[in-house]
Amino acid sequence: MVAAATTSFVQDIIWKSETGKSTMMTTHKRNRSVGITLGISAIAMAVLLTTDGAAAQVKTSKKRKVVVEEIIEPAAPVKQRTVSLSFKQLGAWSAVNLKGVDGSRTLSFPIRADEMVVGASLKLNYDYSPALIPELSHLRILLNERVAKVLPLPQGKNLGNAVDIELDPRQFTDLNFLRFNLIGHYTRQCEDPFHSSLWLTLSDLGRLELTLASKAVVNDLKYLPAPFIDRRDNQAIKLPFVFVNKPSLGTIKAAGIVASWFGIQAGARGAQFPVSMNALPDGNAVVFLLSNEKIPGLDSPAGSTVSVVTHPTNPSAKLLVITGATEEELLRSARAVALISSTLTGPSVTIAKETAATARQPYDAPAWVPTHRPVRFGELAKPEELRSQGWYPEVIRLNYRVPPDIFTWRTAGVPVQLKYRYTRLPEHKNSSLNVSLNNEFIHALPLNYPYQAPNDANRLNLAGSENISKHNDLLLLPPYAIGGRDQLQLSYFFDVLKHGECQNMPPDNLQGSIDSESTLDFSGFPHYAALPNLSYFSSLGFPFTRMADLSETAVVLPDHPDTNELGLYLTLMGHLGESTGYPVLRHTPLAAANIDSMPDADFLVIGSANSQTLMTKWADQLPIVATNGERRVREPDATWLPAYRWEGKDVHAVEQSKGDLMVLGQGNLSTVMAFESPLKKGRSVVFFHADKSGDLQKITDVFADRERIASVKGDLAVVQDKEVNHTKVSRTYYVGELALKSRLQWLLADYPLWSGFFVVLGSILMAAAAYQPVRRLINRYRKK
Repeated sequence: MVAAATTSFVQDIIWKSETGKSTMMTTHKRNRSVGITLGISAIAMAVLLTTDGAAAQVKTSKKRKVVVEEIIEPAAPVKQRTVSLSFKQLGAWSAVNLKGVDGSRTLSFPIRADEMVVGASLKLNYDYSPALIPELSHLRILLNERVAKVLPLPQGKNLGNAVDIELDPRQFTDLNFLRFNLIGHYTRQCEDPFHSSLWLTLSDLGRLELTLASKAVVNDLKYLPAPFIDRRDNQAIKLPFVFVNKPSLGTIKAAGIVASWFGIQAGARGAQFPVSMNALPDGNAVVFLLSNEKIPGLDSPAGSTVSVVTHPTNPSAKLLVITGATEEELLRSARAVALISSTLTGPSVTIAKETAATARQPYDAPAWVPTHRPVRFGELAKPEELRSQGWYPEVIRLNYRVPPDIFTWRTAGVPVQLKYRYTRLPEHKNSSLNVSLNNEFIHALPLNYPYQAPNDANRLNLAGSENISKHNDLLLLPPYAIGGRDQLQLSYFFDVLKHGECQNMPPDNLQGSIDSESTLDFSGFPHYAALPNLSYFSSLGFPFTRMADLSETAVVLPDHPDTNELGLYLTLMGHLGESTGYPVLRHTPLAAANIDSMPDADFLVIGSANSQTLMTKWADQLPIVATNGERRVREPDATWLPAYRWEGKDVHAVEQSKGDLMVLGQGNLSTVMAFESPLKKGRSVVFFHADKSGDLQKITDVFADRERIASVKGDLAVVQDKEVNHTKVSRTYYVGELALKSRLQWLLADYPLWSGFFVVLGSILMAAAAYQPVRRLINRYRKK
C-alpha cells in the first residue's frame, strides 16, 4: 500500500555534492605546501647527517647517546554504552525449558549497524534434574554455533544455580544466535530419550549484557532510518526532535508526519520523541528549520531539503535536518521522508515538486488484514515462520491486526481454512495440532491416524491421486476472542509411543508446517462498535485510524504548546503510524479557537494545567474536570455496561443514579478521557490532560510501552507513575452500520422486558387483526 502511494508521489530530486572545484583547489595547495615542507626537511636532515659524520671522524673514541622521542597523539575517546537484554526481549515468551537427551533452544538478537560489541556477559539462573549423571550430562552454550561455554551438572547442586559467562566479542555478527543445548543422561544402559527426568530450566530472569562502541557512519540518506532507528535494534526508541522558538502549526504537522514514519520503523518497540527548543541534544536528533530559522552550529540549506549531517559537537552523532522556505515546502520535505525515503541517497536532496499521494479508503491500513476478502497466511508470515520441527517443536505464531469494530456478535465465529502438513507416524495416535487464539485454547486437531487401507502409503506419489499428505480443516475463531492485535498460535504435539527400552523410537526429524494458502476470512462481518472505549485507541488508535492517513482527524493543541505537550503529540503520531503502517499525512493540527471549522472530525485534544481552553468549554462532556480548585468526577452510568459485551459482561442488576461528585484535594492527575464529540453525533474525542505539564510525560511513557498501554481502557484512565487505573462513566454511543434485523436484536438484547412487551404487543395486534376475519369465517360455518 505504501508502494502505491510512493508511485503517486512524483518528485524532482537534486543531489547536492559536498565536494567541488574549490575542494580540489584546496587539496592541490595542501599537496604543494606538503611538498615544500618535505623538501626543506630533507635538506635539514642532510646537513645534520653531514655534521654528525664529521664529528664521528674527529671523535671516534667518544661514545654518544642518541635519544629518539616518539610523539603519539591520543586517540579520540570512543563512545560506549551498556545494554541489558532479558530473555523475553531475546524472543523467549517464558522460561527456557530443555528436555530429552539432546534438547535445544535458540534465541536470536541483532546488533545495530553503527555499533560493535566490545564486551559481553551472559547471566544465567538455572535448575536441572537431580537424576542426571554428572559424567555424561552437561549444558552447552553456543554463540553463532561456536561453543562459548560448557557447564557441568554436578550432583546435589541442581537448584538455584547462577553463573556469569564472559562471551568473546569477536564472535558477534549483525544477527546473532544464542543456543542452549542440554546433553542429558540418566542411565548408563539403554535409555529412553524422552524420559521425564531429562530436563533443565533456564529462568526468565537471565540476561545478556552487551557493551557497545560506536562505529563511524557516513552521511548518506540511503541508510534511513539508520542511524536514528536501526531495524535490528530491539530497544525502545527515544529520538529527540528539535525546533526553533515556538513552532508554527505547519511545522508541527511536518514533525507529526515524520514521527509517524519513525513510529512505523520502531514497530512494537515503541518510540518517544522528546522535544528540544533552540538547542541540539548530545546524540542523534531530527531538526526542523524554516528558511529564516537558525540553530547555533548548524547551517540551514535553502529550499525544500532533507539532509544528514554530523553533529557539530559530537562526531559520533548524526542529525536529520528537514528544511523548507515555507511551511508548505517543509511539509513537502516531511512527506518525502515518510513516503520515498528508500529512494533517497547522498548526504542531501532537494525536493523540487510533488504530486499528492492517493487518498486512503476506510479500513485500508497496510498493517490491517483486509476485511473485504479472505487473507492468506502467506500474506501475514514468511514461509519459514510457518514451520517447526523436533520432538518438542516451537509454537507457530501468526500475528495479525483486525479493525476493533468487526461485529461478530451472535455469529458462529470467524472462519479459518487451515491447511497443514506433518510427519506421519501412523501408530502414534495421540499426536495433535493445538490451535489457540491470544493464549485461549480453541481446538485440537488429531494427527497420525492409521492408514485406511494397506496400500495408502504406496499412493502418496501416484499421478492423479489425492494429496493425502496435506490436510484441510475449517475452524471457527470464537467471536468473544477477536480483538485488535491478535495472535493465532498453532502448536504441534508429537506423541511418543513406547514399546520398550530403545524400541520403535520416532525419528529426530519430526516436522510440521502450516500451508501458506490457509486463509482467515473477516469478510461478511459488518463494522459496528460501542464507544467510548479507550482500549480500541490504545490497541490500534481506533476510531481515528479508520482512515489510515488520519484525513478525518484534527489534533487540538494549546495556543502556545510547550515541550511536554509537543512531545506527547509526537509520541501519539508515532503510535498511530505504527498502528496502521502508514504515515499520518492528512491529520490537521489546530488551535481550540478554530475547532468549529472542522465539525465533522474526530478530535485528539492535548493540554496541561490551564493551557487548553476546551477543558472549560467542554466541561459538561468530560468524565472528570478541575475548576476553581475543585475536581468534578462523573458517577458511572449504567447504560455503558452493554459496551463491554465483548468482555462477557452484562447490564448491572442494580440501576445506578446519574450524578457528579465534587472532590477537594491538592494531588495532581494525569488523565486520558474519551467521549462523544459535542460538535457532531457519532464523532469521537480523546482528551489528554495533566494538572502539571511535566506529568504529561507519564502518559507519553505509557503510549510508548507496548505492555503498559494495554491497561488504558474504559473512557477514563488515570495514569500513575507505575500503574494505570481505568473506569467507564460516560454515555455510550455507536459508530458503524448494522442490518435492520441485527440492529433490533442488538438494541433489544439490553432490555429483555421491552422484548417481552413487544412480543405481547405483537401478539395482541395480530389477534386484533385476525379477530374480524376469523369471526366472519365462524359465522359462515354456522349459517351452513
